Amino acid sequence: MSGSWYDSAWGHIDAVHATLAPDTPFAERRKAISDAYPWGERRMHPYKMWLKAQKRYLARYDPAPAGPLAPVPAKAAGIPVREG
Repeated sequence: MSGSWYDSAWGHIDAVHATLAPDTPFAERRKAISDAYPWGERRMHPYKMWLKAQKRYLARYDPAPAGPLAPVPAKAAGIPVREG
């Protein structure tokens, strides 16, 4: 395998993403990504890297709040943002 487990996970997730419609519900998107795990048994370092990549990918589509420690976008917090 060339590259890292994390990079390989992103490649697989990217391939699944390409098959999903933009309006795919979050639950279906999460299931499709989870079902695409490519390395057999879900354990050890490869699985940890899969989970890391999956978490990063799904964060873009998760309709639930990110939690109390998540950064608040500047505009939503009322902080002036320089555009451009």
